[in-house]
Amino acid sequence: MKSRLVGITALITLVVTILWLVLLIVDTATAGAIDTFDKVLAHIADLQPLYYLTYLNATLTVLAATVFFTALYQSCRQFAPELSSFAMVFVPVYAGINLVVYLSQITVVPELIRLYQLSEYRPAAYIFLQQTVQGWQSSGAAFFNNLAYAVLGIPSILFGIILTRHNSPSRLAGVLLGLSGLACMVGVIGSLIHNQALRNGSLVGGVLFLCAVAPLSALAWSKGS
Repeated sequence: MKSRLVGITALITLVVTILWLVLLIVDTATAGAIDTFDKVLAHIADLQPLYYLTYLNATLTVLAATVFFTALYQSCRQFAPELSSFAMVFVPVYAGINLVVYLSQITVVPELIRLYQLSEYRPAAYIFLQQTVQGWQSSGAAFFNNLAYAVLGIPSILFGIILTRHNSPSRLAGVLLGLSGLACMVGVIGSLIHNQALRNGSLVGGVLFLCAVAPLSALAWSKGS
């Protein structure tokens, strides 16, 4: 098993994911109770540095996760080549969807907010903002964000199965990785049926993913290949 490569990419992913959680907590604390789109729009309308930092970090998280799964593929294919290859097919799909979602928040959304401030464009801009603001849970952007994590849930489960065949810490990481994939799938189901409790599965999946990469990051100091 190419343990050191997996460990290094896991460590990088761990760092950017922890930062994602920190930024999410800070943003939630500053936003307060937000239960309507108008409140969401009011919260992001001034486009504070925290807003840009959050989505730039989210973009880095996607890239780090993609590299991490690529390293897992390189490591696991020697034990389960067919299963690993099938799992890897879904990783670029996840990356493509989420890169579009996150980068649109710092390119498309600011421009729509600017248009929203002009009276002649306000009605149309408002409609487009309702679909493009990822922070609004009923938006198209939020749905595709959850969908991307559900897609990543497939390789998470498959690589998790492969990792459970190894000794600790890979076995523990495999279990947590598989559970994170299942939670993300529950999250997209929640989005489809508009169930807030199930929709939180994507967030739970993110936390479980963080717990999965934590033990694997210790392999960064491994003397193996």
